[in-house]
Order: sequence, then structure tokens, then C-alpha cells
Amino acid sequence: MKPRLPYLAGALLALNLAFFGLVIVPARQALRVHAATFQDLHARMGSLRREQREQDLRASLLKGMEQFRSRIPPQGAIPDMIRRVTDQARRLQLHVPSVKYQPGEVSGEELVKLSVQMEVEGRYGAIRRFLYEVEGLQDPLMIERVALTSSRGIDRLNLR
Repeated sequence: MKPRLPYLAGALLALNLAFFGLVIVPARQALRVHAATFQDLHARMGSLRREQREQDLRASLLKGMEQFRSRIPPQGAIPDMIRRVTDQARRLQLHVPSVKYQPGEVSGEELVKLSVQMEVEGRYGAIRRFLYEVEGLQDPLMIERVALTSSRGIDRLNLR
């Protein structure tokens, strides 16, 4: 029985080496490949998250711009707004000697600021009421400059 033991140990060693060579080595290589693939996927997932955040931010900005643009009246509506303001002044028995409106040349993508300059003459109380009502208008209107002067008993308001 003793002479067979070295043959049996050699056979077991050969089987172990064969198993190691045929199963363990390829499994280790596959594990390395899978680990590299996992790292690539993990990096890709991080970049996709960043891209998603950027897209969400872009969408939010575009939505905000659209909301802002929706408040800007079309060019034809500006004279109507000026007419409403002028009619309001006349309802308060104010004299409107001049209104200057200068539309600018702009493309559709630019935000717009249009300048309107208006002079109003009349009683101080009526001018105060006019200013109050102009500030309460729903039109996208901003008063940048106000000049109130008085001469010969007539109060004059210059708005821009």
C-alpha cells in the first residue's frame, strides 16, 4: 500500500493544480475584469448624476426665463399701455403735454428695456394719486426717475 501513496498524492496534487489553473486563475481574471467594469460604471453613474443636476438647473433657468418673458408684453402692447397711463392721468384731470416712447431694435432672445418719458401737469394731490395708481398697474412698468417741479402754481411731474 505504501508504493501507491506517492502516486495518489501526486494525482491529488495534479488535480489541485489543474483545478487551480482551469478554475481559480480564470475566476481571478474575471474578477479583475468585473472590478474594472464596476469602477467604470460607478464613474459613469457619477457623471450621469452631474449631467442630471445640470439638466435640472438648465430646465429651471429656462422655466424662469419663460415666466419672465411671458410678462414682457408684445411690442404692439406698449402703445396701449402708454395710452392707459395717459388716460388715467386725464381721468385725474391732469394735463399730459408730452409722452416720448422709443422702441429699440432687439432680437427675440434678448431681454428688453423700453424707455418711456412722460410729463404730467396739474394739482399736487392729483399727481400723488396718479403716481400711486401707476405703481399699482399690472403692466410690467418700472419708474426709474421722478422729477416734481412747481412754477406759477402749476405742479409738473416728469416720469421716466
